[in-house]
Amino acid sequence: MNELIEKWDGVTAGAAPEEADPVVLECARLLAAEPDGEQAVLLTFGLVNMARYVLGRQGTDVERAVVDALGAAAEAMDEQCLRAGGCGHPAHPYTDSLEEWDTDADGLLHAPDTEVPFDEWDEAEACPRNAAGWARTAADVILPGSTDGIPEIVPEDHQRYIRSLGSVLNDYPNGDPFWDLEIHAVPPGDLSRAALAGYVVVAHANCWYAGSGRIRQRSLLDDMIEGLESVLPLLPDEACAHGDGEHPALRSGGEEQASEGIHLQSPGGRTVLREEHADGYGASLEAWTCTTFLRALAVEARDHLREAVDRLFGTRETAHLDQVYLRPDGRLDIGPLSERHVPFKDETASEEAALWAARRYEQLGPDGPAPDRTVLLLLMGTAADSLELSYGIAREILGILRTAAATLPGGTCAHADGHAPARERTSDRLAHIAHLYDPDACPAPGPDSGPDSGQGFSSEVLTCPVHLAEAVTKGIAEIEEQFEDELAAEEERLAE
Repeated sequence: MNELIEKWDGVTAGAAPEEADPVVLECARLLAAEPDGEQAVLLTFGLVNMARYVLGRQGTDVERAVVDALGAAAEAMDEQCLRAGGCGHPAHPYTDSLEEWDTDADGLLHAPDTEVPFDEWDEAEACPRNAAGWARTAADVILPGSTDGIPEIVPEDHQRYIRSLGSVLNDYPNGDPFWDLEIHAVPPGDLSRAALAGYVVVAHANCWYAGSGRIRQRSLLDDMIEGLESVLPLLPDEACAHGDGEHPALRSGGEEQASEGIHLQSPGGRTVLREEHADGYGASLEAWTCTTFLRALAVEARDHLREAVDRLFGTRETAHLDQVYLRPDGRLDIGPLSERHVPFKDETASEEAALWAARRYEQLGPDGPAPDRTVLLLLMGTAADSLELSYGIAREILGILRTAAATLPGGTCAHADGHAPARERTSDRLAHIAHLYDPDACPAPGPDSGPDSGQGFSSEVLTCPVHLAEAVTKGIAEIEEQFEDELAAEEERLAE
């Protein structure tokens, strides 16, 4: 056995198949020949220790031989203990490993090491029941669903992931959504079939929230896209043998999809899914790990995230809005433009209108019509202060506001009471801006149009150079505060 164990030690993840396969096959042959023999426990753990190598040999004779030998050993050693009237151990170490499971490949590292002399093992560790438990676990890691009898133990870390993702995807996060999603953004190394499936299912569940704009750090979306692209070579673009309705019908709620994906990532979690399938409520593990099914999910999630990156962080085309916000004579159609700046009506249209206004201001330049530049500047300040802007749009508006701040005269004025009411309604402010530009088409709101209406909305105050400087400064401060982390990260990237 010592000579065999020395050979097993060289069979690690990524080992050369021409050298490793014969060693693995010989161990599997010996175990299959005497699955409850004198050396069955050591042979079982020999295969368990080499299972991380076998993960990279999917679809080969080696994989099938190892799974068959482990399954036979599990049944034979359990039967052996049953005939002996039990083993006398209240518990076995393999269940502790199931409770502490991380990823399939790393979880296998918790198994007893065959390099340690057998007489130094704990009694419960060397027990055939413990070996049988590890045999089932390793077989399930290599080929999900190939064996049964694994306890329904979901690791505490995985239960925490399910809770945290459930809170985020229900839009009631208990912590920082960025970190709750970032921990699942990229796949672990040495992917088993089920770990790959779990990663893709979780990424698909998370992509809708990640792309919603609620998380403003682009790095999360970039990491998710990179992670999904890294697994696509493992998911061949080909048809499968499954018929209609055999692939998992993903549940409508993202939190339920995420829960299923997390369950796929541990042997005990997969037992939960197996039980659901047996009760007629879910797909088989074989269907969950179907590469055709997973590829469709991965591509959909990646494409959605790519679109979200472009929408949230890229530039937007606004030339088509000229016909919406410009009159034939080149003047602003201030009514529709100011109304579009009111928050919560149509977020996409509102932020694109704000970007159009900023670009129009920049296009007109210092020599452009003063009324146009004044109201466009006021609209930019209002947008920065009141709209939920995407980072890409906010960043461009910030640059234009900073340029404007450097050229505005500023100074002092006679408005001792300030330039804004104590409680300023955005809709009233925008109505006064529209009235400032086109008083005939846009009447000013009446004195009872909102709380504290009055001086703060008058045309004289709106055009005050000091007020304009204040509006620009406030808009800059609002964007810088709202996107502090993103702006700092971008500065770091540019400095590299």
